[in-house]
Amino acid sequence: MGSLNLSRRSFLKTAAVTAVAANLVLNAESALAETSHTAADGVGEVKRIRSCCRGCGKMECGVWVTVANGRAVKIEGDETAPHTMGSCCNKSVASLQACYHPDRLYHPMKRTNPKGEDPGWVRISWDEALDIIVAGVQQVKDKYGGQSLFTMGGTGRIWSMSPYNGYDSWFMTPNNVVAWQVCKGPRHFASALTSEFNHSWSATVERPPVFTIWASTPEGSNYDEAGRSVVDEAMQAQTFISVDPRTTNLGKEADIHLALKGGTDAALALAMCHVIIENDLVDWKFVKRWTNACFLVVDDKEPSGPPIPHTYNATTMVKTKLLTQADLQEDGSPWKYMVWDKASNSLKWFNASADQAKANPDYDPATDPECGIWEGEKPYKRYDGSGFEEHWSKENFPGQWGEANVREGHMQAWSPELDDFESIDPATEGSFEVTFADGTKHTAIPVWQKFAERCAEYAPEKSESITGVPAEKVTEAALVYGTRVDPRWGNGGIMYQLAVEHHGNAIMNCRAIELLTAITGNTDGPGGQRGSTKIDVTYMGSFDSLPQSPLLDNPKFHPEIMEKQLGRDTHPLFAWWTNWANANTVWEAGVTGEPYPVKGCVCQSGDFLNMGNTTMAWDTLAQLDFMFDIDLWHHPTAEMADVLLPAQHWLEVPSPRQSQGSGGALGLCVPCVEPPADTRYDPQIVEDLYERAGLPWGWDEDNPYPTMEEILDHTVRKVGPSWKALVEEFQENGWWDVKKLRPDDWGTYYRFQTGFMKKSMAEDPTPSNVIPGFNTPTMKQEIWCTIMETYHGAEDALPDYRPHPDTMDKNPELWKEYPVHCLTGRRIPVYFHSEHRQLPWCREVWPVPRVEINPEDAADWGVEQGDWVWIESPQGKIRQTVDLYYGIPRGVINAEHMWWYPEMPAPEHGWRLSAVNQLVNNDIDDPHCGASVVRGYPVKVYKATPENSPFGNPCPCSDDGVEIIHDANDPRLKDWAPVYEGRDER
Repeated sequence: MGSLNLSRRSFLKTAAVTAVAANLVLNAESALAETSHTAADGVGEVKRIRSCCRGCGKMECGVWVTVANGRAVKIEGDETAPHTMGSCCNKSVASLQACYHPDRLYHPMKRTNPKGEDPGWVRISWDEALDIIVAGVQQVKDKYGGQSLFTMGGTGRIWSMSPYNGYDSWFMTPNNVVAWQVCKGPRHFASALTSEFNHSWSATVERPPVFTIWASTPEGSNYDEAGRSVVDEAMQAQTFISVDPRTTNLGKEADIHLALKGGTDAALALAMCHVIIENDLVDWKFVKRWTNACFLVVDDKEPSGPPIPHTYNATTMVKTKLLTQADLQEDGSPWKYMVWDKASNSLKWFNASADQAKANPDYDPATDPECGIWEGEKPYKRYDGSGFEEHWSKENFPGQWGEANVREGHMQAWSPELDDFESIDPATEGSFEVTFADGTKHTAIPVWQKFAERCAEYAPEKSESITGVPAEKVTEAALVYGTRVDPRWGNGGIMYQLAVEHHGNAIMNCRAIELLTAITGNTDGPGGQRGSTKIDVTYMGSFDSLPQSPLLDNPKFHPEIMEKQLGRDTHPLFAWWTNWANANTVWEAGVTGEPYPVKGCVCQSGDFLNMGNTTMAWDTLAQLDFMFDIDLWHHPTAEMADVLLPAQHWLEVPSPRQSQGSGGALGLCVPCVEPPADTRYDPQIVEDLYERAGLPWGWDEDNPYPTMEEILDHTVRKVGPSWKALVEEFQENGWWDVKKLRPDDWGTYYRFQTGFMKKSMAEDPTPSNVIPGFNTPTMKQEIWCTIMETYHGAEDALPDYRPHPDTMDKNPELWKEYPVHCLTGRRIPVYFHSEHRQLPWCREVWPVPRVEINPEDAADWGVEQGDWVWIESPQGKIRQTVDLYYGIPRGVINAEHMWWYPEMPAPEHGWRLSAVNQLVNNDIDDPHCGASVVRGYPVKVYKATPENSPFGNPCPCSDDGVEIIHDANDPRLKDWAPVYEGRDER
């Protein structure tokens, strides 16, 4: 490809940074603006401001931003951020072009033309925009009801996540359409079923001896760590295992590559579990005491449960075949789950009564002497500490400091010795006759035995025909993963990510992988599955995307509203989860009007391209009565809105930022430059909307609309005296290690034993919330999932391999016409999902979408490197360019996702040309969480020629025949060069 004459050097020249200024940059000390949450602004000054990059929506890379004469001119990595090792990627550097882009939204706008045409945007005032929006939302509610509204949200940039639940109290709708449903949400969903919400993240930052990446390319995009840090972790490991259908950039360095067929993850994980079991590599001390492996299943028992519901987001009356004391005696407790004690040859119980605490105001675990204990065993240590800063766990649980391979800047965590049983020995296998209270006799079998039988169904020699991975490879990987390098703890967690969520069996895949980590002793251990960094600041949207007023109503308070959540009738677990409506069902309702019309929407940081069938989603937006969008850009989704509101860029806004995964870091996003024109910060926009709608926003009834300074101070109140003071400390000393800030919540391993696993990060520790165990109905990491069983029956209580209906095994006739296995969603180094296509530095590097094709397939299909090809499914067809790659198996392609072309005319901006989700079958999804099948479906591939292409041109064109930008020499890229002057007036 050619090069564009818009180099970084010329950009810096354009920014008027002289050699003298450059010298000042190199020697500049940390500097702050005088006001704590506003940007540097001084003529003739050069400042170097420490911040947190949000060039993508996932990472929290530490950066230095150099500001000269009030302009950001350089972004580079911050060496005090050990989780990113002082690196930042090209998306971060290109943020300079995004911040000063000529096409940014600078003012509120309203449409003047019908939908489907160029919107004819005209500038309006903020007052007019807010009035139009509040009136438009109310008109839809009055005509159709609140359920006819939905929210649409995308990236995890913390401050732009109001669609996840921030509009609920205003819209009173059960329908949130959020990218979370296909992006880490299923992992959170599955881990909440099994152990703890968002416990899918592993502490790879601690560089475990066996580094396992499953279905991800974290060297280019990840959570907490990517690029340099992930490469470092892989290279530091004694063994690097890559689990992926294709050879990834980093995966080519793997010691073991398990090249499974896409979507067969559960079968592979269960096969590896079988090897672990057969070779007695199970961490029995953990499995017997901290999972429900020893609980007894009675197959012919009528499912029953406690009279007090389990509370997650909603309440669930648990119904299980697990044996309880209530089954055996009239006055027995339904919270006492039974095991067979080999020591006494009798039944014993574990008391999981703490589960009722959230739903029963009269119950306090701190006053229940039997809560959380095993019959015949000593009670757990009750919390008697004094707060967050004290390391109570270290003082009360014998152990040692961990010896994880942490980088400089990360401290070790306290590693308590795991308790063992003193007087009982619960059985993991066998068949035991039990007599119920009504005199009937039944057979009880330990959960572990059933799990082992399930794993045996996928023994490596059996799973090979499903996964395509040779049995000996599976055995090798499982033995390496399960055989401890250090006998004191497991070899590390598994970094399993997005691809496991996209094949219609997300929850089963995630549960199987989590249990593989659990039975090998990697739950909350060094380098293990530790979940989200636990500190009470900002995790996933609490800054400040949702109102905090105690006076507000909420649809979750109203079962009659939540029952209308789209998709709940076909996905029973939504009643427990509640966090999203089913995207596929929303698009269907938009197109058909069934079961009720969908007529209003807000979009904020999201778009219609990310899940479900894109064409149906577009058709839904086209028929809405009212929609408004908050964003930086004109993009296809925004062009369907009635009102556009201009947001601010990460270089312009303040926000605390903790690691959303197990990175263990806390930093700040500090404003570096003044925001332009009429733009506003997302939290301020939503607060303004609430005020205009007459609804309170803030936590203080006497101050319902706090200032941004007050919001910031409130958000960080438990980690610093004020936002200003925290910014000053951050500039001086850099990122915080959360192990130091929260020694019990994060600086201790095995928190299921100390009691800090169940406790919410927002709660101060008390005897009533520091309770050993997990936030499941059994208080154990559940191999046998009682919530899954309650909604889907005992057949779903254990993980299983469940292929979706369009797989070759399920629908062989479909594959006769569409014989190619289509994978999608590979990470592009210069883009983040649909973002950055209009940034010259990014687009010149990667101007067009590429589909990976094995060269032998390409030869058979008559295509060569760079050719445009048609990719077609029964739902539609698109064009992408051939990228020959021996790392993709024959019969498989890997297409890129969420492509659109900013240079193409409004309203569509060319999304129909290459957006891969047009190929998606909107009728199938995960039966548990609803995640769309956006990978692993059948297509056919053939060369785009003048004869089969519009305008006789294989290259995609607009409706008037103008080609997209497909070369770095395209002069249109210069139209996107940064603009610095007139930001206040534009």
